[in-house]
Amino acid sequence: MEDPRWADVFDGIDIDWEYPNACGLTCDTSGRDAYGNLLGELRKAFGNDNLITSAITADGSDGGKIDAVDYAGAAAHLDWYLPMTYDFFGAFAAQGPTAPHSPLTSYPGIPTEGFDSDAAISKLKSLGIPSEKLLLGIGFYGRGWTGVTRSEPGGTATAGS
Repeated sequence: MEDPRWADVFDGIDIDWEYPNACGLTCDTSGRDAYGNLLGELRKAFGNDNLITSAITADGSDGGKIDAVDYAGAAAHLDWYLPMTYDFFGAFAAQGPTAPHSPLTSYPGIPTEGFDSDAAISKLKSLGIPSEKLLLGIGFYGRGWTGVTRSEPGGTATAGS
């Protein structure tokens, strides 16, 4: 970041590891502390004058992706977490369940409890992560399906769109 070719262009680094010690498109088995170890090494390398942020899961479900990592311990090494509070539900699951992709709070009939922004932030704060280190990541786009079986959340579909 201090290379003269890039002088004053970058002020830090953002880490988007999907998902430490959990499964996404692939499964990671690096262990509960690997994420914090990575952030600790980055802080040593970049020092305290550069930002270190991280886009993280917003899976606030019991036993979900937040629970797989020591996010509270790792918080000492970074400036902000950016929970990805979008894509809880979407066309990537072509047959559903159909539901709003970025719910702020839970609602009756939510297909997966803990898949909402409030649950994620509440869980992270309950781990001891200070609220000033939490910045809500919000997706400014929509998701949809075709062949939806019902208008309420939790239906099935024939394809994502």
